[in-house]
Amino acid sequence: MKYVRWLLTATCFLTSPVLASGPCVETNCGKCFKVHERFDIYTGDGMEELWPVGTHRLLWAASGTEKLEGLLAGHEDDHSVFGDFVVCPLTKEVAGEMRHVCIKEARNLRLVKRRR
Repeated sequence: MKYVRWLLTATCFLTSPVLASGPCVETNCGKCFKVHERFDIYTGDGMEELWPVGTHRLLWAASGTEKLEGLLAGHEDDHSVFGDFVVCPLTKEVAGEMRHVCIKEARNLRLVKRRR
């Protein structure tokens, strides 16, 4: 079963046109969806993560983060960006695993200081 899940995820990820640095579009991994999220860059490893507000789910932003990076420039360690996003999945959703997405749209963005 793990092999089948891995194969489906790998097939979806490798056949996604988004990975070829093209536009963020729907793929066979799922439909694009809207969500209110927090965006963070973790400077230790450079990981760019989206965290849908009110969930314990994390999404890995593979592309579409340029505007957000500019907003966070110089504040990566102590601020987050909150906003309304449209994201398109690049991998199938698997419970307990971070899903890879690209950011198609980002609106109503605001820079918020992180609580310590």
